[in-house]
Amino acid sequence: MVMEKTLSGHEYIMRPTQTIQSRTDLRGVITFANRTLSDVSGYTREELIGAPHSILRHPQMPRTAYYVMWETIKAEKEFYGYVNNRAKNGDHYWVIAYVAPHYSPEKVLVGFSSVRRAPLRERIPEWQEVYKKLNEVEAKYPRKEQCQAGKDWLLNYLSKHTRFDDLTQYVLSGL
Repeated sequence: MVMEKTLSGHEYIMRPTQTIQSRTDLRGVITFANRTLSDVSGYTREELIGAPHSILRHPQMPRTAYYVMWETIKAEKEFYGYVNNRAKNGDHYWVIAYVAPHYSPEKVLVGFSSVRRAPLRERIPEWQEVYKKLNEVEAKYPRKEQCQAGKDWLLNYLSKHTRFDDLTQYVLSGL
């Protein structure tokens, strides 16, 4: 599936009553998508199921954000974060993402579940600035060093500007 990366410049603002749900396998391939994900993203469920979850990635989201998320969920911990996604038509939409390990009935890790909802609008400017800075940090390093450099910057940011040393805890503090 070819992902068109054009941006419309239009923001779709999620309603507080909307909840996006999806599930992936261990590699991030979508195995379940609710109707709201299809409605908000503009992709049909058929286009989403079997596609990498990165189909929704906004090109201006820093790689570091996903690196921190994957580190967290692969350690079988819950992750919360602000994410700017890209819809099929180039619109974008902000969410607070909750991502958690998903287990089989035998308690074997089989993938990840995600629930996204409308973010607090007053927090978006901070995340726009943080992600802009992370992109600048990443641009200074070779690709294989970008995520660790970004994570180091993010942890430094949290220690200087918040009372938290963990992204999930910081996001939860403002909910």
